[in-house]
Amino acid sequence: MYNSTQFTAEYKFEPERRGMQAQIALTADGFTFKTAESPQWQFIKMTEIVGMHTYNKHNVVINFGAFPYQSLTCRDEQFLAALKENMTSYPMVANLFKDPKSTFVKLMVVLGGGIVGLILLAYFFLLPWMVKTATNNFPAEYEQKLGKIMFDQVKASEKTDSVKSKLLNDFFDSLHFEKEYKAEILCVSKKEVNAYAMPGGYIVVYDEIINKMNSSEELAGLLAHEYSHVTLKHTLKSIINKIGLTALLQIIFGGTDSAIIGVLSNQTSELGHLQYSRQLEKDADENGFKLMKKQQLNPRGMISLFERLNEVSDTNIPAILSTHPLPDERIKEIENLIQHDIYTPKKNLELDTIFTSLKSPITSIK
Repeated sequence: MYNSTQFTAEYKFEPERRGMQAQIALTADGFTFKTAESPQWQFIKMTEIVGMHTYNKHNVVINFGAFPYQSLTCRDEQFLAALKENMTSYPMVANLFKDPKSTFVKLMVVLGGGIVGLILLAYFFLLPWMVKTATNNFPAEYEQKLGKIMFDQVKASEKTDSVKSKLLNDFFDSLHFEKEYKAEILCVSKKEVNAYAMPGGYIVVYDEIINKMNSSEELAGLLAHEYSHVTLKHTLKSIINKIGLTALLQIIFGGTDSAIIGVLSNQTSELGHLQYSRQLEKDADENGFKLMKKQQLNPRGMISLFERLNEVSDTNIPAILSTHPLPDERIKEIENLIQHDIYTPKKNLELDTIFTSLKSPITSIK
């Protein structure tokens, strides 16, 4: 065995199943693990790993095998240290410890004065085009696969509420938005006011933001905005913008494969703190407004939610306001949309009923 040190981990055969205690150890080209139910050590090659990411600084989640993927979560910081010492020759592991653009930056420093200026000029002008092209070239089936891996990683690493998750999915279905993606929503039980979108139709909502809401229109506005990030490929674009130049070129020229999916899925832990540009937020607000209008839902729900969250003091600013910035400016823009595109909203009793159930204390957290 390459590294005989054994670490305690949690193993899940599928994301929805309850985890079981396991032991994990590194080898020269992968790792081995065993559980109490299956004491025989099982060997997993690095090539069989489809995703790897860290959260809370040193916790490591590894997804492997065939879809819907098995997972091992190790919360021992020494395991991360062992990965860094022994496995960084593998790109998926190396990506955990370095800024993907660091190699590019070092190259610019070495090249010197005038050449550096030319490279910087090319970088700032060409990068937006390259990211846009890579996003447009990204196959829909891989976008769905990437989103599913990320979604499963969140399930494995966060406390989730299955009752509220079902209610959120029922609520979204009752909105009757035109669905370019089959949406799936997960409710995370966490004392943080936040929600975020993933590629391929996946959305994560923290129960704390639901606790701050007073109406079904506010929840409809939130989901319309986050689903717009999905359909407009904002999250995919932002993730692609963070990867290395080599991987970016590979996507542009049609080289999407499992390795690229693995590199992109390493960004899962950053999604809850992923900041969109002012233009992307404006586009998501405008598209969310159109979704609300088509179903005759009250768009002022978007405004009232922002106003309520904006009342929180700066010392306790909600995560969703730090990642979705400029609430005052966005409120004015939504007000402008309402004034220039007038329609009569209708009350939706079905949404009100589901929202009332969401606000009840009945939960199922795991």
